[in-house]
Amino acid sequence: MPYNVNNQPAPIGLEPRIEDGRTYVPLDELTRQLGGTVSWDNEAKVATANIGQWTATVRMADENVSVSGTPVRLNAAPFVEDGVMWVPAQFFHDAFGYRVDTDPASRQVSIALP
Repeated sequence: MPYNVNNQPAPIGLEPRIEDGRTYVPLDELTRQLGGTVSWDNEAKVATANIGQWTATVRMADENVSVSGTPVRLNAAPFVEDGVMWVPAQFFHDAFGYRVDTDPASRQVSIALP
């Protein structure tokens, strides 16, 4: 499995994607693996991801994210394809403080509590 969440293989249906040298992951599936939820406003193209006490508001094609009211700038903009919002894997570190390791060559992503 290409995903490891908190030191356990995670069954996520979509493999990580490499775009412009960055590793992207599906926001909804990975957030759920971390015990959170995601809601989607299709009209505004905005996802709201909740994990624990933190809420991140993510807009398609916008590197600027609001995390519980605090602005955070991602290293690349999220995008939506076939109804899935893809975020840079580093989003989970920048927004929620997780340790994130990626191996683009093997398309492996590891996310764990710090």
